[in-house]
Amino acid sequence: MRTPKGEGTEVLRREDREFADRLYRSRVPYSGSLELTHRCNLSCRHCYQLPPRHAELDTRAWDRLLEELSRLGCLHLSFTGGEPLLRPDLPELLERAVELDFAVTVQTNAVLVDGKMVRILRGLPNVRVDVSLYGARPGTHDFLTRVPGSFAATLRSLNLLREAGVPVILKVTVGNFNLPEMNDLAALAEDLKAEVVFSPLIFPRNDGDPAPTGLRLDDRGLEDFYRLECGYWLTRWRALTGGEQGDPSFLGPAMEGCLVGLPGGDASGRRHCGCGSTVFAVNPYGDVYPCVAFPLVVGNVAEEGFAAVWENSSVLRMIRESDEEIPSSCEDCPHLSICPLCRALSYLEDGAPITRNHERCRQTHIMTGVLSEVLEHEKAGRKEERVP
Repeated sequence: MRTPKGEGTEVLRREDREFADRLYRSRVPYSGSLELTHRCNLSCRHCYQLPPRHAELDTRAWDRLLEELSRLGCLHLSFTGGEPLLRPDLPELLERAVELDFAVTVQTNAVLVDGKMVRILRGLPNVRVDVSLYGARPGTHDFLTRVPGSFAATLRSLNLLREAGVPVILKVTVGNFNLPEMNDLAALAEDLKAEVVFSPLIFPRNDGDPAPTGLRLDDRGLEDFYRLECGYWLTRWRALTGGEQGDPSFLGPAMEGCLVGLPGGDASGRRHCGCGSTVFAVNPYGDVYPCVAFPLVVGNVAEEGFAAVWENSSVLRMIRESDEEIPSSCEDCPHLSICPLCRALSYLEDGAPITRNHERCRQTHIMTGVLSEVLEHEKAGRKEERVP
């Protein structure tokens, strides 16, 4: 029996929402970012991290944390930084995480990836490498990293990873410095046999300094970004369907995913932020954050242990209790069901987690406008194809 058109996708989306809702309601620390170091070999213009402070957690402390997170039901970990490859114990921590059955991503600029590291990564199941790439040309990438030759080094490492069959996703922050290169970056990802994820989201620094936000796309740039993103997904769809135009209704979920990411959800369609409920971060000094973009210290694993922080923090309790709250200016918005209401951005830009965040709001409104336009165009094209 054939599933009615669109019904299978809707069932999967409903099951995703229900699964996310169960995690959210039970406060399972499902996904965490472990910032192994704040040291980095690049100096990216849009970086939100602050300079390193003092001694980092040692290998034993990270190992204890991994064991504790495993007991609490955590499923996914990102090893990030700074640049995590600056930690000589990264291979040991990766092996331990795999032993404990975590799904692991390594967030890296890949400049330091060499043959030895590739062999280690190739031998580990359930490990993916997410590589930051900021342009399809050396001048663009090196402009953002402020390190000449970083593009060439990253590309060399990407080829090593490709040849070894290590799963890779290219993470591309899109701003006013690289928008014209999106199609070239998509083509480069295809050559490398890698997935690519584009994001126009640029955060202030963790101390609230708005300098990185000067790299954000303006309204016209965001419109162009979402048109290019729609074109990218349509191209992939047609490749999968043998060149047929097909039903482009999948663009809705695809584009929402580009904007929103994994939802903390609820079965009625209302989206929750998830920070401090299913998502968390731990910095190099053991401080726990509600999420990697939300630099509000809620406890310290070296002093209390993660479970005690997760279960007893009054700050986390406040964030969880307030997650049902919606800014009054958002209550009647027709896009509320797909708007992520990012608490981290609200905290960094407005000083409080429960405010209408203008950047997320701007992105959501522009995305939905472009998406409607593209879907109408595709629908009209299908009608013309059916006319004899």
